[in-house]
Amino acid sequence: MSPTPKPGRRDAICEAVFELLGEVGYDRMSMDAVAARARASKATIYRGWPTKPDLVMDAFEHRFGGSFEPQDTGSLRGDLMALLAAACSFANSPDGDVMTGLMTAATRNPELAETIRRCAYEAKQSAYDTIVRRAVERGELPHCATAELLHEILHAMVLNRTMWREAPLDESFATRMVDRVLLPVLRQPA
Repeated sequence: MSPTPKPGRRDAICEAVFELLGEVGYDRMSMDAVAARARASKATIYRGWPTKPDLVMDAFEHRFGGSFEPQDTGSLRGDLMALLAAACSFANSPDGDVMTGLMTAATRNPELAETIRRCAYEAKQSAYDTIVRRAVERGELPHCATAELLHEILHAMVLNRTMWREAPLDESFATRMVDRVLLPVLRQPA
């Protein structure tokens, strides 16, 4: 990929991408519309990102890339509640709607799927590892406990609820999932 624009320009372009993804979705978003929204030349857009997947992947990494430190509430249940509350809040936000649309588009675009997996899944693994490690140190989980299933199940639960919109992603959902699914799974012997 060619060099991307200066940081301030890049921020504006990435923001324009997310605004358009929220308004028209991945399939109907165009590079020309991004240029117009960001008040950038088409040459700037195409020089920095030769294809729409390149542009969307960079905007996605710009917005969601990196890791985050999970809240330390002092208990495994509290940490899981905080984590699930944050996941539900995100899923209920405009960015959550964009993510749902991107995940749908990713089923047809392997590069986009790889970026989403890297930014939304792999980069967040350390947060799940931290929650489990803290719980082991506090004696709430056995030393053999891992975050592998926690990560997988939490993502699946939130995604399923988001996709089917069968009921709200709220505190009741979070409490039920933590108490009936996540805690029992984590407490199972390896």
